[in-house]
This record gives sequence, structure tokens and C-alpha cells, in this order.
Amino acid sequence: MKATKTTATSTMETGLYVRVSTEEQAQEGFSIRGQEQKLKEFAKIKDWSIYKVYVDEGISGKNITERPAIQELIADIKAGHIQNVLVFKIDRLTRSTSDLLYLVELFNEHDCAFNSLMESIDTQTASGRMFLKIIGIFAEFERENIIERVKLGIERKVKEGYTLAGGHISYGYDKEKGEKEMTVNETEAQIVREIFDMYVNQGMPQIAIARRLIVQGVPTKDNKTWMHTTVKAILKNCTYIGRVRHKIHDPENGYSMEGRHEAIISEELFGEAQRLLQENARISPTKRPKDEVFFSGILHCAKCKGKMLTHDPKGRPGSRGYKCKYKTYKTCDASSMSHAKLEQAFLDYISRINTFSEADSLELQKQEQEKQQNEQLIQAYQEKLRQFERKEKEMLHLYVNNDIDFDTYKAMRKEIGKDRASIQADLARLDIPEEAEPTIKRENIITQLKENWQWLSNAEKRQFLVRFVKVIYAVNEIPEGEMFGNVKVVDVEFQTN
Repeated sequence: MKATKTTATSTMETGLYVRVSTEEQAQEGFSIRGQEQKLKEFAKIKDWSIYKVYVDEGISGKNITERPAIQELIADIKAGHIQNVLVFKIDRLTRSTSDLLYLVELFNEHDCAFNSLMESIDTQTASGRMFLKIIGIFAEFERENIIERVKLGIERKVKEGYTLAGGHISYGYDKEKGEKEMTVNETEAQIVREIFDMYVNQGMPQIAIARRLIVQGVPTKDNKTWMHTTVKAILKNCTYIGRVRHKIHDPENGYSMEGRHEAIISEELFGEAQRLLQENARISPTKRPKDEVFFSGILHCAKCKGKMLTHDPKGRPGSRGYKCKYKTYKTCDASSMSHAKLEQAFLDYISRINTFSEADSLELQKQEQEKQQNEQLIQAYQEKLRQFERKEKEMLHLYVNNDIDFDTYKAMRKEIGKDRASIQADLARLDIPEEAEPTIKRENIITQLKENWQWLSNAEKRQFLVRFVKVIYAVNEIPEGEMFGNVKVVDVEFQTN
């Protein structure tokens, strides 16, 4: 039944939902008429426009699928006819936790407010929003249960011999959308066989295999550059002997099962490759602790933007440095650079950056003081608003329990409303800061670098760089006919959040 709308300008189209089961028909306070009257009076106080009253009479609240009125309410919310839902009690809406989670998510998705008269829940208030957060916790719990069920489904799929790969199918195979089984891509499969042959039978290192594939113009699965790590991943992939893998990045819990797809190489060839990989596994003698080469992981080649690796051709502390990883595969011709020259080039780059002036610093201090004073006033006003909210809840409790009549309740609300309006007007005149993550200014990072770099140990320098520097682009410019070059830092990107 459609009610006459109010003429207030601040109205929200509100749906009133009432329900009573057959067993509750005779209970005081649960009658359809009693619920509807209380809800209409409350909506009138709030100046809400009543779009419709939705009534499920003589129906249990155990689910929402068998209730015509609530299904109509849901349809009107999705259609945008309703911006607010008001119920007498939450259990009038539903007694099912899963249905409540669904309805709250529906309200959030369609920007629909929710109010419960008996529980004093109003999503326009702090306590109402807290209620939604609590419901969100239950929703998260339900999602975690779903994840657990999905994990069980994944493990069952692996045990049945189906691959888990979706968009990243192993090189040598294809899988059509919607299909469970992989099929052999014969062109790529031939490359896989050649890779195993080069490594096992011809004794070629992984880097040499990658270089040959680059020279031959063989594309990777995603059209990227072949690297020794790409070759190694193929050599370690048991998919090529007809098995499917699960948790491949978890050495302790990872495992493989017999798959349904066709093998590309023999188990004997694969087993020999694993033996050689294990025998050849070693730590490079030129690899140094990261504290000694503290730019590692941050330094990139200014020519190709690729990451630069640590480099120590002579095996002496003084010769340590960096080289572009793509130079190994002959796709970049950037010259290697020494660590000492790079550090000096980095300091030269930093020294040329102008930081803020003393006047700017004083202005920042003034702004910070004003911000603190502003925040103190805001907190005081917000505490007063919370007091008004508590008083309103007390009055609503008295009214719902018939300790005061409607006119008294309305008069008391009006008085509090005046006081609230005055506080809100004062609050509006203040500059309320937006919630934001604290940020670190670029100027402060540069200042700290200039003042403290010379006093830091290698370990502290690395900690500083990892925390505050995102990437450094550098190049070693060697003049024609010269043996040594000049290292130049081209750009530095800072971590400011």
C-alpha cells in the first residue's frame, strides 16, 4: 500500500518493512498494526518520505526466499526507488545470519540506509555504522569459509589430474577457455624438447640456452625476453612428463599428481635434468652481502630500464659494481659501473636538488600548530554530538516502551535538534581534515640524505635506501677511445608514503 509522501525537502524515500508469524499474531508489540504505527510515527519525526509499507503477515523469518513482500522490497532497492529501510526489529527483517549478511551487502551496494527502531540502529550515526562493521566481520567469516571450501575443491581437481593453470599455461601447452584439460602446442613443445636436449645432452648452461633462443627469434609464451630463469623454470617443470602441480612456490607443502594431459618428454630425460640442476646449484663466488652493495635491488639501467645486478669481475672488494641484467642476454649494451663511482654520482645528484627554504619551514610549523588547534575544537564538538546521540537513544527507548507519548518524544527531539544544529554549524566553519595515510615529504628525505649519509654504515645506508628510495636510474657514459667512463645518476624516484 502506497502512503502519501511528505513535503519536506530533506526527505529520503523510505520502505517500511513489517512481518509477523502465525505464532506471534497474538503477542503484544508484534502485531502488524502496532509495528506499522510505530514506524510511521518515527518516519514522520525524521521527515522521511514513506515510499511503501511492505507486509509479510503470518510468515516465518527463517529465510527471505519465501516472503513476497521482502522480495518486492529487494527489487525496489535494486531499481533505486528506495534510499532507506526502516524495521521495528532486526528479527522482523530476518532470523537468518546468512540472509542478514546478504541484505546488509545489498544495502551498501545500492547506497541504501538501514534503521531498526528497537535496536536504535541508524546507519547515519556512528553506532549504526559500527553495527554494519560487526556485520562485516561475520561476512568476512563467511567468505573465509567459502575460501576453505574452494581450497578443498582445488585439491580435489589436482587429485583428479586437471591443471590449476588459468591464464598462465605452461610453455608447450594450450588450454581453451572452459576446457579442463591441456593440449600440446606442437611448435612450443619442440622448443621444450630442444631446451632439455641442450641442457642434458649438449651440456649448455642455462644462460647459453637463453641466448641461443633469443638469437633464433623464438618467442616466449608472453612475448618477453628469454632469460636463464625462464629456462630453469622449464627444466624444473614436471608438467612435461604428464604431471600436474599444486603449491609450486611452497617447497614444504607443494606436490604433484598424475595428470590427464599428454607428456612432452620422457621421465628419464626429466630425471637427468633434475640431477644436473642439483649438482650445478651453487652460490656464486662473486656474490657479496647486500650491505656492501647497498644499491642492489633499487638500481636500474637508464638505457633499457632493466634492473642492474651486482657485478664483481675481479673478485676483489674494490672491483664490486653493477651491470644490466639484459647485457647478459645481449639485448642491452649498457656498460657496467663500479659501486664507488655510483655512490659518488648518487651524492652529486642529491646535492643538486634544492630543498625548501627556512621561510617555507616556518610556514609549515605555523600550519601544523593551526591544524592541532583545529583538531582539538573538532574533537570537543564531536563529543557533544555523541552526547546528543546518547540522549536520543534514551528517549527512543522510553517511547518504544510506551513510557512517554509521541508528542513528548517529538518535543524532546526537537529541543535536542536545535542544540545539535548549533554545534553542527560551528563544526562546519572549521576545516575538518580528511582521513589520510601519513606521508613523508620528498624534501625531508633529501635533507636527511644530505645531512647524515656520510655518518651511516653500509647496513644503515641500505636500510635508508630500501625505506625511502623506490628506484635509481643510472648510466656509465664512456667517451669514445677511453677505457673508463663517468657514472651518472639520471633520475631518482622516492618512496613518499
